Amino acid sequence: HTRIDRPILGFSVNGMAGGNAGAFDPNNKYAGENGATTCCGSVRGKTAEVIWTLSVTGPQYDAGMRPEQRRLVMPLPERQRGENDLHVYFLPGDKVLLGWSDNAFSPYDPRSPNYTPSELLKGE
Repeated sequence: HTRIDRPILGFSVNGMAGGNAGAFDPNNKYAGENGATTCCGSVRGKTAEVIWTLSVTGPQYDAGMRPEQRRLVMPLPERQRGENDLHVYFLPGDKVLLGWSDNAFSPYDPRSPNYTPSELLKGE
Protein backbone atom coordinates (compact mmCIF):
# COMPACT_ATOMS: atom_id res chain seq x y z
CA HIS A 1 0.00 0.00 0.00
CA THR A 2 1.29 3.49 -0.66
CA ARG A 3 0.33 6.95 0.46
CA ILE A 4 3.24 8.82 -1.14
CA ASP A 5 3.42 10.81 -4.35
CA ARG A 6 6.31 8.79 -5.78
CA PRO A 7 6.14 5.29 -7.28
CA ILE A 8 7.67 2.41 -5.34
CA LEU A 9 10.05 0.46 -7.56
CA GLY A 10 10.13 -2.72 -5.49
CA PHE A 11 10.79 -3.35 -1.82
CA SER A 12 11.70 -6.11 0.60
CA VAL A 13 10.98 -7.03 4.21
CA ASN A 14 13.72 -9.16 5.75
CA GLY A 15 14.80 -10.16 2.26
CA MET A 16 11.31 -11.16 1.04
CA ALA A 17 10.62 -9.17 -2.11
CA GLY A 18 7.45 -7.16 -2.61
CA GLY A 19 5.90 -5.62 -5.68
CA ASN A 20 5.83 -2.20 -7.25
CA ALA A 21 3.26 0.48 -6.50
CA GLY A 22 2.26 3.55 -8.47
CA ALA A 23 2.40 7.06 -7.06
CA PHE A 24 -0.48 7.89 -4.70
CA ASP A 25 -2.81 10.61 -5.95
CA PRO A 26 -5.84 11.25 -3.71
CA ASN A 27 -7.52 13.15 -6.56
CA ASN A 28 -7.37 10.22 -8.98
CA LYS A 29 -9.53 7.22 -8.08
CA TYR A 30 -7.36 5.04 -10.35
CA ALA A 31 -4.13 6.05 -8.60
CA GLY A 32 -5.26 5.54 -5.03
CA GLU A 33 -3.77 3.39 -2.35
CA ASN A 34 -2.40 0.71 -4.62
CA GLY A 35 0.16 -2.02 -4.52
CA ALA A 36 0.73 -5.62 -5.38
CA THR A 37 0.63 -9.05 -3.81
CA THR A 38 3.66 -11.26 -3.45
CA CYS A 39 3.62 -14.98 -2.78
CA CYS A 40 5.15 -17.10 -1.32
CA GLY A 41 7.76 -16.52 1.32
CA SER A 42 8.32 -16.14 5.00
CA VAL A 43 8.95 -13.05 7.11
CA ARG A 44 10.13 -13.88 10.62
CA GLY A 45 11.89 -12.33 13.55
CA LYS A 46 11.40 -9.55 16.07
CA THR A 47 12.53 -6.80 13.70
CA ALA A 48 11.80 -5.94 10.09
CA GLU A 49 14.40 -4.54 7.75
CA VAL A 50 12.42 -2.73 5.06
CA ILE A 51 14.31 -1.64 1.95
CA TRP A 52 12.51 0.21 -0.84
CA THR A 53 13.30 2.22 -3.94
CA LEU A 54 11.48 5.46 -4.56
CA SER A 55 11.09 5.94 -8.28
CA VAL A 56 9.85 9.05 -10.09
CA THR A 57 6.96 10.04 -12.31
CA GLY A 58 7.66 11.79 -15.62
CA PRO A 59 7.11 15.29 -14.20
CA GLN A 60 9.26 14.44 -11.15
CA TYR A 61 12.07 13.29 -13.44
CA ASP A 62 11.77 16.49 -15.49
CA ALA A 63 12.04 18.46 -12.23
CA GLY A 64 15.38 16.76 -11.48
CA MET A 65 14.30 14.02 -9.09
CA ARG A 66 15.95 10.63 -9.44
CA PRO A 67 15.31 7.20 -7.90
CA GLU A 68 16.47 6.81 -4.32
CA GLN A 69 16.78 3.81 -2.03
CA ARG A 70 15.56 3.87 1.56
CA ARG A 71 16.15 1.49 4.48
CA LEU A 72 14.41 1.26 7.82
CA VAL A 73 14.72 -1.24 10.66
CA MET A 74 11.65 -1.40 12.86
CA PRO A 75 9.82 -3.82 15.15
CA LEU A 76 7.94 -6.53 13.29
CA PRO A 77 4.37 -6.58 14.61
CA GLU A 78 3.36 -9.56 16.66
CA ARG A 79 1.70 -12.19 14.55
CA GLN A 80 -1.29 -14.25 15.68
CA ARG A 81 -1.98 -17.81 14.61
CA GLY A 82 -3.48 -17.83 11.11
CA GLU A 83 -2.20 -14.37 10.19
CA ASN A 84 -0.28 -15.07 7.01
CA ASP A 85 -0.64 -11.77 5.13
CA LEU A 86 1.78 -8.95 5.91
CA HIS A 87 0.57 -5.55 4.73
CA VAL A 88 3.23 -2.90 4.13
CA TYR A 89 2.28 0.79 3.95
CA PHE A 90 4.68 3.40 2.61
CA LEU A 91 3.85 6.77 4.15
CA PRO A 92 5.14 10.33 3.78
CA GLY A 93 8.34 11.17 5.61
CA ASP A 94 9.94 7.76 4.95
CA LYS A 95 7.59 6.09 7.44
CA VAL A 96 6.47 2.49 7.07
CA LEU A 97 3.51 0.78 8.73
CA LEU A 98 3.35 -3.02 8.96
CA GLY A 99 0.36 -5.14 9.90
CA TRP A 100 -0.60 -8.81 9.77
CA SER A 101 -4.01 -10.12 8.74
CA ASP A 102 -5.68 -13.48 8.29
CA ASN A 103 -7.35 -12.45 5.03
CA ALA A 104 -6.78 -10.22 2.00
CA PHE A 105 -7.91 -7.07 3.84
CA SER A 106 -5.33 -4.93 5.55
CA PRO A 107 -5.90 -4.67 9.31
CA TYR A 108 -5.92 -0.88 8.74
CA ASP A 109 -8.79 -1.06 6.21
CA PRO A 110 -12.18 -0.22 7.75
CA ARG A 111 -13.69 -3.04 5.65
CA SER A 112 -11.56 -5.59 7.51
CA PRO A 113 -13.32 -7.78 10.08
CA ASN A 114 -10.25 -7.17 12.30
CA TYR A 115 -9.98 -3.41 11.69
CA THR A 116 -7.34 -1.70 13.82
CA PRO A 117 -7.05 2.09 13.46
CA SER A 118 -3.50 3.46 13.18
CA GLU A 119 -2.33 6.89 14.27
CA LEU A 120 -0.05 6.92 11.20
CA LEU A 121 -3.07 6.82 8.88
CA LYS A 122 -5.15 9.48 10.63
CA GLY A 123 -6.23 12.41 8.52
CA GLU A 124 -5.92 10.49 5.28
